[in-house]
Amino acid sequence: MGCLLLGLVILSPRLAMGFIWLVTDWEDRAFSGWLIPLLGIIFLPWTTVLYTVGYVAGGDAAAPWGILGIIIGLFLDIAMHARSVTMGRSRYQS
Repeated sequence: MGCLLLGLVILSPRLAMGFIWLVTDWEDRAFSGWLIPLLGIIFLPWTTVLYTVGYVAGGDAAAPWGILGIIIGLFLDIAMHARSVTMGRSRYQS
C-alpha cells in the first residue's frame, strides 16, 4: 500500500487524500472532524496529505516527521499557487 500511496501523492495530492479518506482511518486519527480535512484538500492539498502521513508516522503532529511534513507541504502549496499565478499572468499579457 505504501508504493501505491506514494504514487498517488506524486500524481495528485487530492487523489491521494481521497484514497486515504476512503481506504484508511488515518484522517480520523489525524483530525477530529471532517471540515478541516475537506478545506485542506481544497486549499492546501500538499500540506494536508503530508500532515496526515506525518501524524500517523510520528504519532503526533508535534513529532519531527509531522513538523517536517507541514513545512514541506506549505512550501509545495505556496510554490504551486505561485506557479499558477505566474502562468495566468503570462497567458493574459499580450
